Amino acid sequence: MRTFSFAILMLFATAASAQQLDLKSIDKLADKAKSKTEINLDESMLKSASAALDDKKADEGIAKKAIAKAKGFFLRSFEFDDKNTFKIEDLKPILDQLKAPNWKLVLRNKEDDELTEIWMHVTNGETDGMFLISAEPTELTVIHGIGVSDVSELSALGRLNLVK
Repeated sequence: MRTFSFAILMLFATAASAQQLDLKSIDKLADKAKSKTEINLDESMLKSASAALDDKKADEGIAKKAIAKAKGFFLRSFEFDDKNTFKIEDLKPILDQLKAPNWKLVLRNKEDDELTEIWMHVTNGETDGMFLISAEPTELTVIHGIGVSDVSELSALGRLNLVK
């Protein structure tokens, strides 16, 4: 019985953490970028930021509601001087992580040497995470929201100016 209970506990722990993606393969490209933006907000940092938001302001109210459910927000955005700095194949390690059963592809657009994909993480029929990747010859952007269930929530977080 104890083994069964442990197995059930591990199953729930795996489901709760399964949507956290390892961005190390993307981070390796940062050294080659002429311009880079990196955001790492875990749950505690998001909660601290939400305290500064005003519910009476439309964008801030939406963002505060999104932050209440969010467990993490991670962004990488790089610009490169040369078109040959990275290739779509270099993104394989991060894209392979999305083959896990709970990740569902929502949108894929591939043209020549450009790629855009949006993925949703679904647990028990509920969306609880999102991943976006946009790769062009000289630009790469990756956004990973944990606990985020709606594109408008990501958009609201992106419009915030928390530095006043």
